[in-house]
Amino acid sequence: MAVGDALATIGLTLLLPPFLLVLAVVLVLASAGKSLGLRQKYVQFLLKVFEDGNRILVKKFGRQRLAQSSSSHGNSSQDSDDEEEEVHTEKVICRDKLILRPLLDKDNNERLDTHDFELGDCLDYIRTGMEAIVDDEVTKRFSAEELTSWNFLTRTNCRYEFISTRLTIFWVVGFILRYFVLLPLRMMILVIGIALIVILPFLVGFLPEGKLKRKASNRVFITCFRILCRGVSGVITYHNVHNRPQTDGICVANHTTPIDILVLACDGCYSYVGQRHGGFLGIFQRALSRASAHIWFERGEVKDRFAVAKRLREHVEDPDKLPILIFPEGTCINNTSVMQFKKGTFEVGGIIYPVAIKYDPRFGDAFWNSSKESMISYIYMMMTSWAIVCDVWYLPPMTMRKNETSIEFANRVKAEIARQGGLVDLVWDGGLKRSAPKKEWKEQYQQEFSRRLKVQNVDTEKKEEKTE
Repeated sequence: MAVGDALATIGLTLLLPPFLLVLAVVLVLASAGKSLGLRQKYVQFLLKVFEDGNRILVKKFGRQRLAQSSSSHGNSSQDSDDEEEEVHTEKVICRDKLILRPLLDKDNNERLDTHDFELGDCLDYIRTGMEAIVDDEVTKRFSAEELTSWNFLTRTNCRYEFISTRLTIFWVVGFILRYFVLLPLRMMILVIGIALIVILPFLVGFLPEGKLKRKASNRVFITCFRILCRGVSGVITYHNVHNRPQTDGICVANHTTPIDILVLACDGCYSYVGQRHGGFLGIFQRALSRASAHIWFERGEVKDRFAVAKRLREHVEDPDKLPILIFPEGTCINNTSVMQFKKGTFEVGGIIYPVAIKYDPRFGDAFWNSSKESMISYIYMMMTSWAIVCDVWYLPPMTMRKNETSIEFANRVKAEIARQGGLVDLVWDGGLKRSAPKKEWKEQYQQEFSRRLKVQNVDTEKKEEKTE
């Protein structure tokens, strides 16, 4: 027993000082917004390890079962078998010819073909239903993004820990690094960051309203969020910073994870919108509100769209308040696509600042499946990943055009975000993640089909009258 205590004492004596030194250096650099470049070199080293491991797998299994990992910008090298499979799929399923979507905001029949009803008229609906079963483009957006090559994490779709001595060594060393070196350091940074982001805004709240308080608040927020970002080894690249959101509008971005807030807050200060909570989240919200203006809604008030729009409009019109950050999708999507934007954000008026966020899945899956994972388990998964690597693009500000509806404006902004981020632009509502399609949607398709039959029947009657 005494020997064990002696070894533990010696271990602490040898390991604790360098651990505390590294922790202090990380906190100081994060507070100053500086970097020694070690995280970038760490990411580059990991890429070389992944490439080396992929070469071993190719030699073991052949290139037909493996493909090179796609780059952070969406460029991927795929073998000929994969290309042939994709072409074959496109021949079977062609969504460009989909003509069944209801005309929601126009009630005219000019665009409908007029002919006698035939049993084959329903085949388009049957074909669309079969395509949805074969290639469901909705539910697969709510599961982890699959990788084409292994990244030495056992939680991914491929597991090759013990097929090669070299791969086994890589995996064991990586496991020790992630769980026994990075995890304790990240946990300490996380605890310190959370403590600071609760205490410092509370203290800033005692300052009188004015320019000094705004400057102190902005500095506190950026410092605290940068510290928290180091807690997940965040490596973020910001593009087109001249388009960074200003106080005269609303910042909208695609939503993959709660870390999206952290990613954007490291480069600018925002006002946040959300439901008022109790417990620890309530303490956190009250601390933030003491330092700057944020919009928290009561549970019943969230459903009042006009009340929400009014408060957002009042906030945007105040030049002394920070730009509002909103994720119009309303739920997390798995880093491959952008789903329907809620139109309420685009009814407020003012300038919209679109932002596209794209994570590199090779270093860790940032997607949070809130229907299956708790926040604690998700944070643990982030803490034990290699790193959180992502790109952020600030797009040119956009305003609503003349005679453009809020839905059309929302879709235009969504399309720009999807194009810049290399994401798939989908028309579906992210609410399908937790609930079945609304009854109204089914009725719209039924009404569309019945309207076609009505037009066809009327045309047939007119022909018969002319004949008589």
